[in-house]
Amino acid sequence: MNNKSRFWLWALLGLVPLTASAQDGDGPQGYSYVTYYVCDMATQGNMDNIVQTNEYAVFDKWVEDGKLMSWGYLSHFTGGRWRRAQYHVSATIEDALKNQVDLVREIYADNRAGGQARSEACETHDDYLWALDQGSPPGTDRGDVSLSVYFVCSSADQSRADEIFAEVYAPKFNEMQKEGRIGSWSWQSHVLGGEYRRLQTVTGDDFPSVAAARMEAIQHVNQNHGALGREFAQICSSHTDYLWNIVHESP
Repeated sequence: MNNKSRFWLWALLGLVPLTASAQDGDGPQGYSYVTYYVCDMATQGNMDNIVQTNEYAVFDKWVEDGKLMSWGYLSHFTGGRWRRAQYHVSATIEDALKNQVDLVREIYADNRAGGQARSEACETHDDYLWALDQGSPPGTDRGDVSLSVYFVCSSADQSRADEIFAEVYAPKFNEMQKEGRIGSWSWQSHVLGGEYRRLQTVTGDDFPSVAAARMEAIQHVNQNHGALGREFAQICSSHTDYLWNIVHESP
């Protein structure tokens, strides 16, 4: 699902705020439908203007009415080919898929010109559905920027990577958040989409602080849990890093 002719199936972004925590084995506390856009740098501003003009108010109202848990729009600072990302979070997979379709219909059914302009603003996109498995407590204030790490992991062993993350990485991120050195963090698992199987996010006030937080967590695991760190790296053997500006989100 990644060509612009399929505009009416677009969904929404990636560096997602975790509105609840599932570190105790209760299952995902939400599902984030994210669309990552590949845009020409000459036209990506058109996407920003279209989303702001046509979508901010509608998405904000859906959050206010309780139809969405949260939503947001991000812009690329550093990373791969994705230039923009948009997401919305729902309580169930079914709600996430239905809300994605219903939002497009509400905004663009009577605004076909706007819908066409939107599809032309960015040449292609990649859609993912993530389960929000571990992360910051409900109501956590996020920062202004986000670091997202997209992992390629062994499908056979990825649940073991989740266990290791919960055991040795999560406590370190919780410590940094409690000390006010990061805004929030999350660990998310693949439900639908492309090659990436796991997503780690850290938000904060600026890019140096979120990058430093991730390096501190890695160093902590390497120094204190070396065997588990190596096992994790064998399961999730490659990754792609992105730094995002959080342009708009609600709540």
